[in-house]
Amino acid sequence: MTTRDTPTVLQHRFVEISPGSVAVRRADAPPVPAPGEALVRVLACGICGTDVSLLHGMALPRGADYPVRPGHEVAGEIVAVEGPGHEVSVGDLVVLHPLAPCETCAECTSGREHYCTRARVLGIHAPGGLSDRICWPTSRMVVANGLEPTQAAVLADAVATAQRAVTLADLPAGGSLCVLGAGGVGTHVLELLRIADPTATLVAVANSSASTARLEALGFPALQGLDGIVRRLRERFDPFDVVVDFSGQDAAPARGVRLLRPGGTLLFGSVLGGDLNTGNATTVQVRELTVKGVYSATMDDLRQVVALARTGRLDLSRSVSHVADLGDAAEAFALLEQRPPGLVRMVVTTGDRGKDPLILHTIGID
Repeated sequence: MTTRDTPTVLQHRFVEISPGSVAVRRADAPPVPAPGEALVRVLACGICGTDVSLLHGMALPRGADYPVRPGHEVAGEIVAVEGPGHEVSVGDLVVLHPLAPCETCAECTSGREHYCTRARVLGIHAPGGLSDRICWPTSRMVVANGLEPTQAAVLADAVATAQRAVTLADLPAGGSLCVLGAGGVGTHVLELLRIADPTATLVAVANSSASTARLEALGFPALQGLDGIVRRLRERFDPFDVVVDFSGQDAAPARGVRLLRPGGTLLFGSVLGGDLNTGNATTVQVRELTVKGVYSATMDDLRQVVALARTGRLDLSRSVSHVADLGDAAEAFALLEQRPPGLVRMVVTTGDRGKDPLILHTIGID
């Protein structure tokens, strides 16, 4: 095993979630990488809506059970590599792709590994990055040297998923797109599209006045709230080529459909517990609309956004609005539950060792 000399880890902290509770616990020793894996010292890990859904007891994919150790948006330093390291080395800052495909199914062998139904999900099937150390396949890591870890962490999901949305949107040159729910992922959809096509018309709908002001400061026309949004957008803009929904609100997809031009595309990326309601079926049929889902990202998507960040074309300085220490993970989850105005992304870091991490906090959900 290739290793780097580091101070002895006296305790290994990790977050554990069961429906209704989140706790920070301690193990006597860090995990040990299997062949083809690296041991990563986590520097920063994002928390998103999926993690909050775990707290509410969301249905888990096959092969996973509660309690889970969450955290799928990870940046860290490689401490040890077991076997071939692919493109990574000890000491590298890396961003972890949150899916580890099986590599043997029909989807994997045909180059569509992001559709692998047997993929392990970081933070659900495997212990995630809300932890001091984790192990993950080196083939699912991208080197991000030179980036600030707190910013680099969001590349794994909030930015890479946005890049996947941009790819699936297939916006024509000079086309128009509206994001419903322009939080962490939605804002990056707009920023990545502006890099790809500065002539595109890009519009945002946000949940709060603070988020609306933030988006306008970034140079995007922004409106607040879904109430009356179809009328309000029609007063200012022509129908859109693409509407992207990351709002997490049940009513959003049907309103998005009404905002599309004939032949347009609704791209659905929200986390909803119920059915997808796109409104009047005749509207979708007669206008020949397309409805697509977007979930996670490919390794190529992740490589693209890391490269954009490392070259300075993608500015991540405003991509993280809230930062907490790992020992305060319960408070971080509680804050996310409140959806505070201006929230973009919450990132947890691992710097504070001043508290006993056995069981720090527990959140009760009614």
